[in-house]
Amino acid sequence: MSGLRRSVTFSSSPLNHTSSRICRCSGRVTRRFASSEHGQGHGHDHGSSKESLGKGLYITLAAIPTSLALYKFSRSGDDNSKPILTRIIEAYKGYEQRWLERNSLHTKMIEQAAHDRNLFHNSPGSATIDLRFPEIFNTGSPYNVPAGHGGGNIDHLIAHYEKRNRDVEEAKLRALAEREKKEKQ
Repeated sequence: MSGLRRSVTFSSSPLNHTSSRICRCSGRVTRRFASSEHGQGHGHDHGSSKESLGKGLYITLAAIPTSLALYKFSRSGDDNSKPILTRIIEAYKGYEQRWLERNSLHTKMIEQAAHDRNLFHNSPGSATIDLRFPEIFNTGSPYNVPAGHGGGNIDHLIAHYEKRNRDVEEAKLRALAEREKKEKQ
């Protein structure tokens, strides 16, 4: 390996620097997939060529008589009776009816919940506004009230909120009508 390496002297010129790099890279020889025999391929013992038949063969050979014994066992009994495997499968047949009833009950519950939800979402809202303390509009000191300012009239406030509630309900009805129109198309 030491014969393959080259000694390179470095100088300050860029041309010499580049050529020295090329020289260094080209001097390296890598040997891939090489073994210690250097391609000779002879002279070493690679072990015994005796191989076992493997677990797969033995498992297959054991499965054949086991399956025949299982078949014989399943056919035992009277000639009129069903095989044991058929009887075991039929023992679970009752679950089918129970699952069918359970699924139909579940479907009915989901449909009722959807109907209730639709009822609550599409019902008209309340025309009143819930206040924690509605008498707040009528509170105040009865003393030192200037003339004409006591007991204010809140009719314009009531009209404003009623109009706002009507507008919200109309917008909901328009959105519902548009949704139904899209579903029909």
